[in-house]
Amino acid sequence: MVDEKRAVSINDLFSEPLSPPARGATLVQRTKKILRYLLAIFIVIAAVEFCARLDDYFSYGAPILGVYNNESLYEYDQLGKRGKPFAQYKKFKLNSLGFRGPELHPGRVPIVCFGSSETFGLYEPDGSEFPRQIEKYLNQQAATPRFDVVNAAYPGETIPTTIRHLPEIVEEVKPQIAVIYPSLANYIWLPWIKSAHDPSKIPIAPKAPLFEWRIAENVRVVMKQILPDRLQTWLRQREVSKSSAEFGPPLDRVPDENVAMFREDLLALIAALRSRGVEPVLVTHATRFGTTMTPEDYAMLTAWRKFDPMLKEEGFLDMEQRMNAALRSVAQEEHVTLIDAAKLTPPGPTFFADFSHFTAAGADRMGQEIANGLRPVLETAPATKRGKIIATF
Repeated sequence: MVDEKRAVSINDLFSEPLSPPARGATLVQRTKKILRYLLAIFIVIAAVEFCARLDDYFSYGAPILGVYNNESLYEYDQLGKRGKPFAQYKKFKLNSLGFRGPELHPGRVPIVCFGSSETFGLYEPDGSEFPRQIEKYLNQQAATPRFDVVNAAYPGETIPTTIRHLPEIVEEVKPQIAVIYPSLANYIWLPWIKSAHDPSKIPIAPKAPLFEWRIAENVRVVMKQILPDRLQTWLRQREVSKSSAEFGPPLDRVPDENVAMFREDLLALIAALRSRGVEPVLVTHATRFGTTMTPEDYAMLTAWRKFDPMLKEEGFLDMEQRMNAALRSVAQEEHVTLIDAAKLTPPGPTFFADFSHFTAAGADRMGQEIANGLRPVLETAPATKRGKIIATF
């Protein structure tokens, strides 16, 4: 009986709640444990971030400390955004004039390319963007390094900003021919178009963040590689839906007014070039979409709409057709040479890394087609601004 009573009393003792000091001690232990876990996570993230910064430093000469992003390529003046001489961000390198590509060579015939991110180049290996390919094929046809092709584009550039910078570019480059490959998506949203035409809204330098995770871009790249396409499309659709509050109900098609403004801007650029002795050459806009659509094509339209959520997916295809038609009609009316890249470049993922930006193969194809289209223009051209005569091929 004594043993039973003793056993009961011991059980009762252990079944009682912990005393206040014991509960406090347990809370402190748990807090310390959580803090240790958080500290370990922070150390791991900090180590990965430091490794990413070291990789940028050894690969591209990037600063270990501070912010490092694509804005390091640009500076801003009274005309707006322009390339910063000798700037570099990862594989993107600018020359002494602030243009992507090598320095100009004395004695060569300069040709300038205007456009946006498709012309500047995004996914191609450095030196493979289509202005470099134009130069390669022209010099092959001439059997001597006779031509310099200057890539005067930058991502997001519009025709009005090109016109603003044109006097300076012509003075620096002294081109005889200008290849114009406009980004049609700049004309989707009327407020964007009006802003590009408004001198009081010339872009100013964005405020640089105090800190930026270098690993963030690497994580995005890895996630795009490992996440299933359906999941990526679903995530993009969610992002598009969130943007509807800012832009309102999406448009079925680009308004006719926008297409008319596109025509007016093309005419203004052509007039500005010819007034300075530069002959324009228009190039229609090519995309990965053909006459028949695959499920992958529809997913890519969603990816495009993530950047321009104000237009429905089918509206992009309609926009390409109508604005390319405007390009063709302007070329015919103004007697401008037209290179119909929209018809000459096969659709599909072989030549397009996304909806409109080129793979290395696509940039090579574009460069070859444009070089072929330029050949008759160059053969009949007068003396260049540099005082050289362009001989026949």
